[in-house]
Amino acid sequence: MSRLLEAVCALTAVGVLVALLVWGADRDALRMAWREGELSGVTVVFVAACALWLVLWRRRTRRGRLACPLVVLLCGAAVALVVAAMAG
Repeated sequence: MSRLLEAVCALTAVGVLVALLVWGADRDALRMAWREGELSGVTVVFVAACALWLVLWRRRTRRGRLACPLVVLLCGAAVALVVAAMAG
């Protein structure tokens, strides 16, 4: 059951990352999404999915120190995108 939840978290994280990248390609769409409040919710879902995915993966494999920086980098990129939208 935890492998299924891990797969769902992985697919959610990848899907939300794609949505963030699509929004990031168009500054006007990004600003509009920020003003309507959609971007912050998407970012929260992305960060939560990445964190849960990492916890489940580390629990299953009993390792994963190398995955931590990758998840932190992806979450940081999502937050940076939100901050850029707010500032711009």
